[in-house]
Amino acid sequence: MKTKNLLFIALTCGLVFGAYQVSRNKAPTLHVESALLYPSLLESINDVQSIELANAAGQFRIARQGEGWGMADRDGFPVQATPVRELLMQLAALKIREEKTAKPDQYPTLGVEELDLPKASGLRVSVSGKSEQNLAALIVGKARKPSGNESPGHYVRRVGEASALLVEGELGVKLKRNEWLDTAIANIPVDRVRQVSLQGNGEPPVVVTKADRKDQLFTLQNVPKDKEAKSAALVSNVGGLLLDLRFEDVASAKVVAGLTPERTATLETFDGLTATLESYALEGRSLVAIRFAHHPVAAAQAVPAKPAEGEAANTKPAGTDAPDVAKEVETLNERTRLWVYQLADYKARTLKRSFAELVKVKEKAPPPATAD
Repeated sequence: MKTKNLLFIALTCGLVFGAYQVSRNKAPTLHVESALLYPSLLESINDVQSIELANAAGQFRIARQGEGWGMADRDGFPVQATPVRELLMQLAALKIREEKTAKPDQYPTLGVEELDLPKASGLRVSVSGKSEQNLAALIVGKARKPSGNESPGHYVRRVGEASALLVEGELGVKLKRNEWLDTAIANIPVDRVRQVSLQGNGEPPVVVTKADRKDQLFTLQNVPKDKEAKSAALVSNVGGLLLDLRFEDVASAKVVAGLTPERTATLETFDGLTATLESYALEGRSLVAIRFAHHPVAAAQAVPAKPAEGEAANTKPAGTDAPDVAKEVETLNERTRLWVYQLADYKARTLKRSFAELVKVKEKAPPPATAD
């Protein structure tokens, strides 16, 4: 009798344990430990051909160009390779920490709703390989701030799947197109600039000059006797036209081929560099083409800088101590020859300055005081 009872108990325990195992395997779980979000992406990184980034405001695509990358909707303007590789490595390293929800009405809380929905706040990242092979596609939602020793976390949802996930790992996606581009065009310090002229629209040309490198202010030329410059600072602002010149947008130079520029600016330095800027009106935008030249004869004829108090006079022609200007011009032309630029507003305003904006009617001298 005792043996039968023991066998019965053992059989019962076995059945209960088996049922538990079956139920555990079949039960839904919200916890997934250290599974890579995209297990095969790391080995496929060199096969990536394009990355598309999109949010509710718009989208852009980065595409492979030979050994580098280009902005597809900006005529292939070069994209910096380092942030591209960083993003791909970050995507490949993301680990699933846990499943959060599969209910669409809860997606907005995590920021992983579809982008065409009102107030969508997420960012869609799509990575394609050869023959448009989909290597990764996910909606990146809100970041979860780590506490203690926790790693950074993000809420994401793979495109086409219902489950929103909390993933672990760095994920610094640049949201703006220009964050992927080197927006620098040129940087000509004001102390190098000898003269800038602006001309166009049938108006009198604006010409600002200075006689010495060390002069801080430029002088407006050809001012009628009854007028004077409104402000030395306003005039001198023209001389800084190419100081830290950057673009807001960019396009292929082909888009202005055959068009007549509405305005032209010419900048000359003491060391023989000349820059010519031509402004074109196209589809409501002002696009600027820039080319550079080197005139060593002009540099040799430039006035040497005045010595500071206590310094020996410099008898060498201005510019002979400067870096290789010819090489500088070659580098600048290589950077700019294929492109036209939409400049930042404050630079565009400088380029469009008219003579009338820079002068005012000269104030009459007060009559001499008379004795009582």
